Amino acid sequence: MQASAVPGYGYRYRRWVLDSLRYIDVQDLATGGDHIPELGDVYVDVALVSRAPQQGPGDLVAAGDASARHTIDELLDRRARVVLALIGQPGSGKSTLLAHAARRSGATTVWSHLGGGHPGRRRVPVLLALRERADSIVVNPAISLPDVIRAAVGTGPGKEPGGWWERQLERGRCLIMLDGLDEVARADDRIAVAEWIERQIPAHPDNHFVVTSRSYDLLGPLATAADVLVARPFTARQIQLFLDRWYLAAERHATGASGRTAGRAVQLRARESAERLNALLQANSALRDLAVNPLLLTMIATAHRYRGALPGSRADLYGEICQVLLSRRAQAKDLPELLSWPAKQMLLASLAYQMMRDRASDLPAARVLEILGPQLERYSSSVTGEAFLDNVARNGLLVEAEGRYAFTHLTFQEYLAARHVSANSDLVKSLVDSVSDPWWHESILLYAATADASPIVRACLDSGTIASLTLAFDCAEASTEIDPDLRRRLDRERQRAYEPDCSAAHRRLIAGVQVARLVRQTLTTDAGTRICARPVPADLYWLFLADTAAPRPDRPCEPDAEQPASGIWGIEAQAFVTWANAITATATGLEVRLPRREELQEEGIAGALAHQLPAAVTSAWTQPDLGLWVRPGQPHPHQLAGAAIGQAIAADAKNTAMLPQILTATILDVAFSIIRDLDDIRALSGALARDLAARARSEGRAVELMHAHAHAIVLTYAHALDLTRAAAITTTCSAAPDLIRALDLTRPRALADALAGDLTGALELARVRAVELAAAIDEDLSILGAFDFDVEHPRELGRVHAADLDRADVLARTIAHDPDPELARVLGLARVDALGPALPLPGILGLPLRWIADGPLAGTLLQVLAAHSPAAASPDPYQAFAHALASRAGIQEATRLEAALGAPLTDALRQLTAAEADRDERGANWSRVTGLRHLTDACAPMSSTHQTPSPAQAAALRAVALALTNGADAGAAGSGGGPDAVLRTVAATVTLAESRAKGQSPVGETIILAVE
Repeated sequence: MQASAVPGYGYRYRRWVLDSLRYIDVQDLATGGDHIPELGDVYVDVALVSRAPQQGPGDLVAAGDASARHTIDELLDRRARVVLALIGQPGSGKSTLLAHAARRSGATTVWSHLGGGHPGRRRVPVLLALRERADSIVVNPAISLPDVIRAAVGTGPGKEPGGWWERQLERGRCLIMLDGLDEVARADDRIAVAEWIERQIPAHPDNHFVVTSRSYDLLGPLATAADVLVARPFTARQIQLFLDRWYLAAERHATGASGRTAGRAVQLRARESAERLNALLQANSALRDLAVNPLLLTMIATAHRYRGALPGSRADLYGEICQVLLSRRAQAKDLPELLSWPAKQMLLASLAYQMMRDRASDLPAARVLEILGPQLERYSSSVTGEAFLDNVARNGLLVEAEGRYAFTHLTFQEYLAARHVSANSDLVKSLVDSVSDPWWHESILLYAATADASPIVRACLDSGTIASLTLAFDCAEASTEIDPDLRRRLDRERQRAYEPDCSAAHRRLIAGVQVARLVRQTLTTDAGTRICARPVPADLYWLFLADTAAPRPDRPCEPDAEQPASGIWGIEAQAFVTWANAITATATGLEVRLPRREELQEEGIAGALAHQLPAAVTSAWTQPDLGLWVRPGQPHPHQLAGAAIGQAIAADAKNTAMLPQILTATILDVAFSIIRDLDDIRALSGALARDLAARARSEGRAVELMHAHAHAIVLTYAHALDLTRAAAITTTCSAAPDLIRALDLTRPRALADALAGDLTGALELARVRAVELAAAIDEDLSILGAFDFDVEHPRELGRVHAADLDRADVLARTIAHDPDPELARVLGLARVDALGPALPLPGILGLPLRWIADGPLAGTLLQVLAAHSPAAASPDPYQAFAHALASRAGIQEATRLEAALGAPLTDALRQLTAAEADRDERGANWSRVTGLRHLTDACAPMSSTHQTPSPAQAAALRAVALALTNGADAGAAGSGGGPDAVLRTVAATVTLAESRAKGQSPVGETIILAVE
């Protein structure tokens, strides 16, 4: 359209705004590069929170609630007119926030001019630096806002049509942003400017007004005329987002990449660089505390990007930051300089040292002036203490609140105090005398980074405490200069802890030092919890093992500081924390814990750990339930598929004597039952013999119970014969010979054949004699028999029956009590002395023979034998047994199970056993209670000392655990945490322990400490 061909002033002005604010302001950065990023590429919204009415002027850092965070865009779009006062510490991003708002408003209007955008947000942005406009306002308080704008804009957008700014303001179309009220140098001038702004707000209704200042106190009358909001420090996520954007912009410029493939490569390089710097920040709490300030974060990122690394030491970085804050920022903003930046630093260094001596993090203004007064006279006779404080309070290094002064970060106070000692060698003794005082440790370290640390290290070694020895190692690491003899002495102190004859006291001393140094490098959660950036190293864990005799981890643990301790079980992880706290809590006040899973899952923490953790570490123990955090992208090291359990059971059946033992026990139990019947028959026969003798003397009178005894003998024989036809006997006898040989069931098959053959024949013959005897005795019941009963005939039949009973009894006892060494081998016994139902079988957890014969193990094996058909293609019998046992326990191939390497498995088993015993008032649940007790005892070595079970022991543990389940499907609703779940966990834990011992499963559980 025609209007687009020759853009008007409004369009040209907005384009000028976009161009002039296109790049971030890097004039005040000490380290620059060949590239200035565009604001839109790197901008991260600064969070704004409402200032609480009762909040004091010095509470900027704590202001607001994270749940009530706003962005400037939200606030400007929410209402038809807003008047905002934004306050925040120097470098908190206020100016950048206004530049972003100006570009956004200007871009929206330009896009609308070209046919896009949102007409409802057509605001003309005006961004004024008040330090540049203050003189004209103070000279002429009646100056109009349009005139101030014209003076600031000049001819940049071209010639302004007459009255254009008046018309925009009259129509309420402007976004007026007034930046840096605190940067107006003189207090009277600030008040005059604030009053002028207060008059402009009602004079130009319907326009947006935003004013910024570093302090609430400096707002003057605007404090009540505007909604006051506080700029919040960056969160960990905002820091990461800024670094991602910063490096992406820098890499794009450096490579000139174009195209999709090149773009992906650039993104990868940028992401890696950002992650490296973020890891450095997370690992260094002092740097991390500085990085929440957008200006300082930008300075750190710039130094890292263009140097290829951060300055050589923290002291160098802090020095560079101090130089920027004391000099370059003021120069970039054309603020007046009262003193040179070295003079300012020297003055502030003397103040910082005295504050350290006074153990103060802030001081009243009068005390600050008292400290600075004598020093200030050395540099200038015309600069007053008040003027100096006002000047440096605007630079971001010193802050004033409610008449008290403090360094914006304690780090700066500690650094400058160290600088003061470096400049005054006679003060080194004050550091030497303070090696046992944690308040001074950071200053001592910063001093050691730039000076000879020998006197300090010597004092630390002489002190011999955990805190001082920690400081000695830190100084030796940070210092560029130290006596070689002292370095060797430090090395000897450490190495002595790993010698066999080392005292427990010295070993714990070195352990305390290592814990204290480990927790120096931390990551910080959103809630402020510090998470160690490194897992517990193997040399520290070795000291724990030596001091406590705790079970060794599943991975070798040698005293190597470079390797993480891994393969640790949960109970030892908790024990390590308790041990570490017992050493450090009293000596240093330091207390650690295991992290919570959600802390390690936070995006910033997980990302940093993924970058820093060695490949050997796959997971870490967490509280409160000794759970496991698993490294992203790694499988859960304790989870197994049901198929793995099935494969293990099949291997057990094939490689151990479990199946022959089960079947032998089952058949022997049948024989023992037959012997019990024969014992009952012998007792009844004796009673019957006595009955017949009494009948011979009774003169025709019937003898009570004589007939009952005779028929009871017949019935008991019937029961014994039923036993010879029991499923255990018939199934075993009918099994194919090749199956019997394949499963090594020859001995139990021989027992079954004996029961089904000779013993059955003997029992049948004896039963016939018993029937004849009972029939003869029944004649005594007839009317005639009472007078004509021949008692000698049944007595003779009784003698014949007794002989047949003896023969059957001898056969039965020969089968059941055969001293054949082969039977002892099958049962896993050294020898066979006396067999019986209570015989403990060592190969199956010492459970009694009766428990095995009456339980699911026997039933499962018989099911497999019965299903096998030599004529058809039957499955592998070992696999069939495994499938049957796992299925009855509710485990399918795809079932997910989890081993218990956290809390002791025996604890859960004892609780389960106690609950079952309480319900077993009459012994009806004997089998389950007995099985659980034996299972608990057998699990104890694995649970307490992590001793890997032998193959036979592992097979028995698995089989018994699954046999004790009630058969609920592991995936069924409500089955996840009951008794069956505990028993399935036993099977999974045994299986995993075996696999780890063979090197077939990953072993990567470590300890990562958390500090509140």
